[in-house]
Amino acid sequence: MFDAVKFFIENLEVKPEISIDSRSEIKFPKRGSSYWIGTAGQRAFGRGDTLHRVHCSEAAFYQNFERIFGGVSEACEYGEINIETTPNGRGEIYDLWQKAKSGKSSYTPIFIPWFIDQEYSADNLTEEEKKGLSKPIQEMFAVPDDEFMAGITADEKNLIERVAKEWGITLTAGQLKWRRYKIWDKGELFFQEYPEDDVSCFLQSGRSVFSKITTDITKRIPLDNFENWKADDKIKAALKKRLLYGGVDGAEGIPGGDAHCFAVIDSPSDEDKAIVIYEYTSNEPIDVFWSKIKKVLDNFNIYLGVESNGLGVAHVRHARSLGIGFVEWQTGVNRPAMIAELEEAYRKGILIETYPEAENEARDMVYTTERAEHLPGKHDDRVFARAIAWGMRKKLQPGLIFI
Repeated sequence: MFDAVKFFIENLEVKPEISIDSRSEIKFPKRGSSYWIGTAGQRAFGRGDTLHRVHCSEAAFYQNFERIFGGVSEACEYGEINIETTPNGRGEIYDLWQKAKSGKSSYTPIFIPWFIDQEYSADNLTEEEKKGLSKPIQEMFAVPDDEFMAGITADEKNLIERVAKEWGITLTAGQLKWRRYKIWDKGELFFQEYPEDDVSCFLQSGRSVFSKITTDITKRIPLDNFENWKADDKIKAALKKRLLYGGVDGAEGIPGGDAHCFAVIDSPSDEDKAIVIYEYTSNEPIDVFWSKIKKVLDNFNIYLGVESNGLGVAHVRHARSLGIGFVEWQTGVNRPAMIAELEEAYRKGILIETYPEAENEARDMVYTTERAEHLPGKHDDRVFARAIAWGMRKKLQPGLIFI
């Protein structure tokens, strides 16, 4: 990048006066400005300086991003900072991106997908470049475009529809051929190196537990706003007659710690899919949490499971004191089966998620050498509340036995 700047200067018709011209800095004395490069290995980069514009390139790959960024942001407090990067797992950059997307940051999120650049197309490869590829890829490239488009996969059809709807771009056969070739070449890494959306591009480091989750926020139902529903609401009438499934993953109720989570799943008999229709999560004291979800439990027929190990004991006792009926869940014993069954339900599209926050939490789980765990600094409250609710649904199915 620095060499490119030097190239620009060297090819200017009117060259500026330069007092420093090194491998890491250029200084323009008449303008009182300078341009310099620091590496991600410098732990205190920028600290103590006054910066007006900063460009952090491939920031997701910095080993000490938080420390470097702390110094840079202070030095450029009244300037402009651009953070440009390829995704790299779900670490600090992912968290910063999520804050920016939710409006809880001073940064503006800008996502750039691969398909806005027409360069990424089989049509732009030279015959010489194609000859260097494997025979199956050459054969795929040689398929006439109309014949290729007639045989595209369901995934490719969904991509075409989404790109047309969200970006106003019509994907060509050449672009889809190039995409298929790159996926054959890079596998899952394709979605990181050539992002298509800001969810799949943040691939999990380690062996991710949840590979596929379908999320549709339009299917949420505000069970806690029951009193304001219209009396003739068909959804309300149907839910009152149905058996719903609930799960509670409890915490200590301390700000900044793990959160309590109450999740409810609806499994209509006339549909082949179950839906997470409602969630309540908080860091409130245990008694406040239960007083709020009791209102939902009193208004609907919910077959409830409550985690009973560890802090769950306090939740179990409080639920009993309120006269709430439930089944105790020992997640320690059932944990592997719970996670495996929830993963299968998500992957097969049997269970539809409605909360992006829960999807993010699930994607933050990886398989370690011992078991499925959430990443350091992340949480799994929503995951286990849903796993318990899903287990309650399966518990009622004939031929299944739960501990």
